[in-house]
Amino acid sequence: MNTIGTDIGMRLRKIREFRNYTQEYIANQLNISQNAYSKMENGITPITTDRLERLANILDVPVDSVLSREPQIFNLDNNHIEKFYGHIEHLHEENKELLQKTITILEEQNAYLKEQNASLMRTIEALGKK
Repeated sequence: MNTIGTDIGMRLRKIREFRNYTQEYIANQLNISQNAYSKMENGITPITTDRLERLANILDVPVDSVLSREPQIFNLDNNHIEKFYGHIEHLHEENKELLQKTITILEEQNAYLKEQNASLMRTIEALGKK
């Protein structure tokens, strides 16, 4: 394992994680196995210049940001921000749906428990009259 490959692999991992991509997603984009891609991130398998260009394209970053030893700063353009807010809105909608389902279930359980309570009260009253 060489340190240059390891450094590039670590930067690829950071960028991939920043983009919320899985190793499997990147591997599929490259038409390789997840295990083969993992070996690239870990510096075990060397990365060709063609593959590096392809990875930079998939990750939507310049090649020099993968090669640079400088600390990574990821700039988000409007397209990324719109995707981010769209993702948040989607999650917000999912949460509203989940909350509504939970409320419905709780209301049904509450109604059932009220019926059971009323039934028990009638039983207790009947037993008290005997």
